[in-house]
Amino acid sequence: MIVVPRPPAADPLEAFTEDEVGACVAFAKPRQRWGLAAYAADLALLAALALTGPGRAVVRSAAGLAGSWAPGRVVLATVAVLAVRAAAGLPFSVRAFRQDARAGLATQGLDGFLRDWAKGRAVGLVLTVLPVGALVLGARWRPPGWPLVAAAAAVLLVLALAVAGPVLIEPLFNRFRPLGPGPLRARLLALAATMAVPVGDVLVADASRRTTRVNAYVSGLGRTRRVVVYDTLLAAAGPESDGGADEVALVVAHELAHVRHRDVLWGTIGAAALAAVSVLAAVALFELGPVRRTLAVAGLGDPLAAPGLLLLAALGSLAVSPLASAISRWAEARADWVSLEVTRDPATAVAVERRLALENRADLRPNRLLLALFASHPSTMARIAQAWLWAERH
Repeated sequence: MIVVPRPPAADPLEAFTEDEVGACVAFAKPRQRWGLAAYAADLALLAALALTGPGRAVVRSAAGLAGSWAPGRVVLATVAVLAVRAAAGLPFSVRAFRQDARAGLATQGLDGFLRDWAKGRAVGLVLTVLPVGALVLGARWRPPGWPLVAAAAAVLLVLALAVAGPVLIEPLFNRFRPLGPGPLRARLLALAATMAVPVGDVLVADASRRTTRVNAYVSGLGRTRRVVVYDTLLAAAGPESDGGADEVALVVAHELAHVRHRDVLWGTIGAAALAAVSVLAAVALFELGPVRRTLAVAGLGDPLAAPGLLLLAALGSLAVSPLASAISRWAEARADWVSLEVTRDPATAVAVERRLALENRADLRPNRLLLALFASHPSTMARIAQAWLWAERH
């Protein structure tokens, strides 16, 4: 098992100017506050729909449109909850978009943003209605093997999304083209071969139609795996003669390190296991009289159980967030270290972190509690300190 050195985060003024730090913090802190407000508002709204008379009345009215047909009542109750949450969250999303637009990070207009927002909500609707409806109706009809059959179905759904997501969902939000033949494509494929990571293709995503932010990732499993590079990263990195290829290679090496150490596979397995445990926990909780009385439902098979089910899911997600975030940060730190071992280029690693922070307006003075609770990546200065440590050791 690889040992991942994780030195303390350095002072941002060791890698950024005071003006750069100020600009990033001035952008990130208000966005963070509004993000927390949106999260709190969503939880409060879920609680209102599940626990209060007026909230239940809204859901009951929507479900009533299906009459006594149980599947229709379940679907409409779930849709009502999601519609109310989407309507309440839209102003926060629009505010974030306008902040991006003022900062020059958004390259699309409000109409384009709203189309993407609507597509995201539509995908979320389908991916919520299907499992919630199946779980509620399963509890109502109790097929043979219940509830283990429901837990197995949850596992299969997660695995199916992992395989089909890159093919069915990603194209809804981006257009992809193969990276053209040339030194960079050859270098990235050679890098994947060196790291013993089979890659089917290297694609360029048209992220620039929405944003100036830069990124790259590896998606898919097995033969569907592909390296995806934002066109903004290619443009921001500049020509190969200026070291641009070095920066792209280092970012891609980081993403390939995740695959090399099976972070994607283990993440999928973990998500599948969590889905199965969540289903079994939901079934057990709805068997408890106090839970049923608090949610004012007859049980998990009640067509109006959707608000309570989604509230419990949100609270469960919040409860496991610190552990999940800590595991994610460790995996990201390991991928950073592996990318340094492969490229042996700490100067480019620091340059990449600087570019990512400045292009994406990262919070260079993050709140430690929020970092522990929600951050999936180490802070910028923690990653730069790790690159400096690698340089010292080598």
